[in-house]
Amino acid sequence: MRDMNMMMKIYTIMFLLLVVRTSSFKPFPGCSQTKGYADLVYCSPSLRLNSPFIPPIPECCKNLKIDKMYCLCDAVKKPFLQVFDVTKIGKLSHACGDLLVPGSYCGLYKVPGGA
Repeated sequence: MRDMNMMMKIYTIMFLLLVVRTSSFKPFPGCSQTKGYADLVYCSPSLRLNSPFIPPIPECCKNLKIDKMYCLCDAVKKPFLQVFDVTKIGKLSHACGDLLVPGSYCGLYKVPGGA
């Protein structure tokens, strides 16, 4: 009986590890309003319109690395262009560790490079 309980515990732990392991490979499911807001709060000084590029603060890069800029790119639409300089997105990506793939799109912005 004791061996049976031990085996059940082992199987339960193995099952939980398998579930956690496979769920970690799922793509980023989407952006909450809080996540998108945090991206803009931390990174907006680097993206301001009509001002020089300012290197991002560590919190900006840390936040962007969570989803490889997916949520920020999701916000790059026409209203974004009225407040932020879309051409600074590539610089921001580079400053945070080249998070965007050359030739890909970040919202309306095409990342330079690629084929």
